Amino acid sequence: MKLIPVLDILNGLAVRAVGGVRNEYRPLQSLGCQSSRPIDIARSIRTRFGFKQWYVADLDGIVHRQWNCDILEELLEDGFSLTVDPGIRSIEDLYQIRTLQEKTDFIVASESLVDCSMLEPLTGMINPDSLTFSLDLIEGKMISPEGAWGNRTIEQVVEYVYQCGLRKMIVLDLAYIGCSKGIGTLEICRHLKTKFPELEIATGGGVRTSEQLSLLEQAGVHTAMLGSALHNGQFNSRDLNAHCLHRPSPF
Repeated sequence: MKLIPVLDILNGLAVRAVGGVRNEYRPLQSLGCQSSRPIDIARSIRTRFGFKQWYVADLDGIVHRQWNCDILEELLEDGFSLTVDPGIRSIEDLYQIRTLQEKTDFIVASESLVDCSMLEPLTGMINPDSLTFSLDLIEGKMISPEGAWGNRTIEQVVEYVYQCGLRKMIVLDLAYIGCSKGIGTLEICRHLKTKFPELEIATGGGVRTSEQLSLLEQAGVHTAMLGSALHNGQFNSRDLNAHCLHRPSPF
C-alpha cells in the first residue's frame, strides 16, 4: 500500500480539518513546525518522513471559488508533486486554474460537480490518468449538489465514473476526518474493490494506527491518506516504512 499526506488549505493557511465542519477549522499545528504556512509544513513533513507528494484540498477554491494558485505554485517549485481538489463545479472552472493543469493531477469531487454529465467532457480536456474522482460522504451518504447525480446509488455513481474512463478514486467520509472514530470507509472500499477490481482506491479519515493501515491494505485500498495522525506524531517513520513509504502513490 502507498501513503500520501494531506494538506487542507483555507484562508491561505494549512488547517486542521475536523468532521467536515469547515467554519470551525483552525490553523494546523504540525509537530516540529512553528508555522501554518503550507510550504513550511510540507517541508517539515518531507524532512521528517521523506514525503514529496501531497493530496491538497484547496478549501478556498472549493468553498469560495478563490483558488490558492500562488501557494500551489510555491509547493510545485519546491519539488513537491500535488494531487489537488480545487472544487471543480463545471468545465468553466478549468479556465480559472489552467496554469496548474499541466503541473498537477486534479480531483473531481462528488461534493462539487454540479452535473454528472460534465464528467465525460472533462475527461476529454484532462488526461484521465491525471484525473481522480472523489466520492465524498457524510456518515456513509454521498454528498453532492442537488440533482447532480439524479437518483443513482453510490454503486451506480461509481459505475458511471468507471465508464467515463476514470480508474483512480478517493473515498472520503468527512464525518471521520480529524476524529478518533476509527475508519468510516473500510467496508465501502472493500465492496467497491470487489465490484470494480481495476479501481485504484485511496481513502483516509480516522487512520490512527499501523493496525488500521493493515486493515485498509487487506481491503484492497491502494493508498492511505494521512492527516492529523501524521501531524500530531501518532505515526513514526518505522510505522510508515512498514507500509511501503518508499513507493510513490498513484494519486
